[in-house]
Amino acid sequence: MTTTSLNKSLKNLSYLPTDIGDFEFVKSLGEGGNSFVFHFKKGEKDFAIKFLKKAESSKLNRFKDEYFCASQIPSHNNIVQAYHFDKVTVDSDEYFIIIMKYYQGTLRTEDNGSETNYDSQSEKAWELFISLANGLSHLHSHQIIHRDLKPQNVFFDESINEYVIGDLGIAHFSDEVFERESKTKPTERMANFGFSAPEQIDSKEAVQASCDIYSLGQVIYWYLTGKTIRGLDMEALANSNSPENLKYLDRIVKKCLINDASKRFQSISEISEYLKELKNPPKHDYWPELHKFDDAIRKSLPKIKSFLEVSDEKIIKRFLDNFNNECKADEYWYMSVEGGDNTFTGISHLEGMNFLFCGMTEIKLSKLLVYRDSGYPYKNFFILLIDPSEPFNLLDEEGNSINRDLSPECSRDYATLWNEKYVDCDETDNGYFEFQGDVITVDRDTFKDRIRHLQKYAYIIVPQGTATARMMDRTPTERFLERVVKEEAIEKSSLRTYLDETRSHHSREITMYN
Repeated sequence: MTTTSLNKSLKNLSYLPTDIGDFEFVKSLGEGGNSFVFHFKKGEKDFAIKFLKKAESSKLNRFKDEYFCASQIPSHNNIVQAYHFDKVTVDSDEYFIIIMKYYQGTLRTEDNGSETNYDSQSEKAWELFISLANGLSHLHSHQIIHRDLKPQNVFFDESINEYVIGDLGIAHFSDEVFERESKTKPTERMANFGFSAPEQIDSKEAVQASCDIYSLGQVIYWYLTGKTIRGLDMEALANSNSPENLKYLDRIVKKCLINDASKRFQSISEISEYLKELKNPPKHDYWPELHKFDDAIRKSLPKIKSFLEVSDEKIIKRFLDNFNNECKADEYWYMSVEGGDNTFTGISHLEGMNFLFCGMTEIKLSKLLVYRDSGYPYKNFFILLIDPSEPFNLLDEEGNSINRDLSPECSRDYATLWNEKYVDCDETDNGYFEFQGDVITVDRDTFKDRIRHLQKYAYIIVPQGTATARMMDRTPTERFLERVVKEEAIEKSSLRTYLDETRSHHSREITMYN
């Protein structure tokens, strides 16, 4: 039965008889993958009733777990309240139902923060973050991983003015804590691709709290920008004039959305500790790494005095080898022409002047631009000036090249690298990939996201604690990189302006010794 036909039947029925009394039908609230949800009243009180679409054994067992497992843990303001499990008959069709608290809409139906004024945006985003973090903390502390956090599953409770996490339909309930009806098969994938973590594509991987934390970051990012993110160069959520809470969210969301699960927050308590550090940052000794960086520059480029432009492949590779060997990647930060920035994770050589930047972006290096200040090593940096790459040669399911007609305005190309072949990202979204008649399970070890720049581009890499890594206002660095790309060189005037505009923003732990 469809939502429309069930909606019509319930209207005709007027009252739905259950084991705990009759409920008066009001309207349809929506439809999920396996269920319909309707608004009912009992007396003056509102309720939401969730109907299971089909009583297949696997779906029914999950439906039972959604109610019975969740009912075994204490109630929480930020988790949907379910009151009763029942079986009802509508027009001779039997349905299993869950009677729940009625909430005033979902995050998807609410105007997201990107459409409100700036102050309201910041305040509401922070309230949303706190509500979701508290709800996930409650679930995780009771060995439940949600696995399906997305705007449609976030509700608003007007009675307490807080957001609430709902729909535990594909949640993972620990075998050590709960006696479950449903068992996930090895080939059964549990994920929503818009908001789920990359590792959820591969159902064989252990379910971790970090999956929900990725989704938390994605929901907040969507709420503030109106879109989800894939890959590098995350849009800034805050600037130097933003409220403090929005600045904190900018940092937290970046770490939530790291593709590598091991480098993400592993728990909500880690986010809490990180937030404490942001509010009261511990003193950090940046100088050992600053000296290592300076040594790598001098060892690779003995003739450098101020800034040096390098296009020789051998010298570029020497510099990057020395940098990789002597410096710790996570002690560095990068920013792009568009202002996107994040923790630097490394650059590796592919062939010729082609390199892999931060494990995902294939770049065609034009020049290496290095700046060294002999008196103030915390001002040192290097820039990767990038030539346009060719679009990916994508193969179809038979192994033939796909004829592609990319717009001249297209600045990036995306692909999935598998078995030394590039395939369309969309072909792997369902967790399986068909190639020459074989169906292959998609996992992040053998299927890797790849990006190429189709226009001239640049990245600047700087040590942590230095101005570019700390400034919320990315404009000075953006302007500097734009000039570098336009002139394909570092101009003395634009360098001077950049250094002047960033001078006062280096960490106090660095400048206190100078």
